[in-house]
Amino acid sequence: MTAQNHDLRRRRLRRTAGIRTLVPGVSTSFLILAAILLVGCGREKKLTSASADAVRAYREGVTQWEKFYYPEAKRFFEEALRHDSTFALAWCRLAMVDAASGSAGNALGAMKEAVRLSGGATQREQLFIAMWHARLDFDNDRAASAADSLISLYPDEKEAYLFRGALYEEMDKNYDAALGCYRKAVGADSEYAQAVMSLGYAYSTLGDQQKAVELMQRYIRLAPDAADPRASYADLLVRAGRYDEALEQYRKALELKPDYWYAVREIGTVYSILGRLKEAEEQFHRSLSLLPPGPEIEAAQLVAGASLDYKRGKYGEASAEFRRALGIDSVNYAASEGLVRTLGKLKDFGAAGDVLRGMSRILARRHLTNSTAMLSYQLTYAGLLTDRGDYAAALGACDSAAGYSLPLTRAAVEHQRAQTHLAAGALEDALDDCGRALEVNPNSPVVLLTLVRIYHRSGDARMTGEIGLRLQSLWGRADPDFDDRNELIRLLGTGTHDRPPA
Repeated sequence: MTAQNHDLRRRRLRRTAGIRTLVPGVSTSFLILAAILLVGCGREKKLTSASADAVRAYREGVTQWEKFYYPEAKRFFEEALRHDSTFALAWCRLAMVDAASGSAGNALGAMKEAVRLSGGATQREQLFIAMWHARLDFDNDRAASAADSLISLYPDEKEAYLFRGALYEEMDKNYDAALGCYRKAVGADSEYAQAVMSLGYAYSTLGDQQKAVELMQRYIRLAPDAADPRASYADLLVRAGRYDEALEQYRKALELKPDYWYAVREIGTVYSILGRLKEAEEQFHRSLSLLPPGPEIEAAQLVAGASLDYKRGKYGEASAEFRRALGIDSVNYAASEGLVRTLGKLKDFGAAGDVLRGMSRILARRHLTNSTAMLSYQLTYAGLLTDRGDYAAALGACDSAAGYSLPLTRAAVEHQRAQTHLAAGALEDALDDCGRALEVNPNSPVVLLTLVRIYHRSGDARMTGEIGLRLQSLWGRADPDFDDRNELIRLLGTGTHDRPPA
């Protein structure tokens, strides 16, 4: 398991009617008039609130939300609610931020208030709340239906297009429909930066990296003072194995906003890939400390540490940390996935199977058994079967995983196939698998290490050394307890921990 796999990744979080409680001392007719007068100008929508201060804070919260500045967005939505505790849409937005920040309990509580108060809101607000309420309840069919109704009645509702496109991506793997939604969001507002960003990620996932880069550069132009466009561009560079350039872009994001949690975290992801585990741990913990505190954040801190202990080959410590995380947050999927992989290394296959079945139950409860989430589940299962020596079943799990993959994510499937074929002694098949895996990222260290293992086992000293030198360059500043680098040293037979120049 690699730290980059915890792409719980920020960006598209997606989670009726109640009784409207009027503000004491304010007449119903005044509320209706306020909802009309607070429309503002241009594309701004009607908002049902009696307080101009609440609306002002709400709008600023939306601005911060669209930049992925979650702590700031949370503060503004809380401020809006201090001015008007009956502002249903502000409760909904607060739930969205809490969900994005990993605070599921707080999100459900805020959404309950949004639903309770939504009866007096406009139809547009009610549909927006219903859409997100269904998403937080993992009722994706109901969420899609609410989004479709919102789009049908209000074709200028750009966020509904973004929401619907994300559902097409995640639940249906229907990228044509997703791209269409993102384009319509841009059509509704040509300066809607989030939609341009989503288009960029979608094209990258489909394998069109040139188009993806063009869109991310447009994203930067649309929001030149925001941190996320630089970080998103860096993400594409990581996908291509251009790690030094990616770090440069993440650092540019931090020049714009020194406490931007996502850029801090993703620097840690790159450090983890490069074996700089101590530095990675510092970045992960700092990133999580920048988000609103809560039990889910505490569990995520443990998962980050466990993931890095796994990379150190400290499986006992990693297992204990993953279990502690699950004790705090029993539905932490990254902790369950990490624990299965760790228990596989410890040859505790019975316990690993129990955890895997728990993961399956989580996916079923969340209606994700036909979604892209099944890719990581099937790959985790394939890794466990490989560790257990059941190679035919492992390859079958890889075939299942392939059904949920796309051009970008197919590399992970091919790499797992390579590991299984290598363990089974099918070296030629393993070489072919690695070749396909490297088409996406020719500098993927985990795939290159598998190649070294294959060539070493086949007795090809020249190719073992050639690929090994590439890896030594990538891992030039790796920590001395980074297990993969130490294995590479053993395979190359250098017998030394001397490092080449960085």
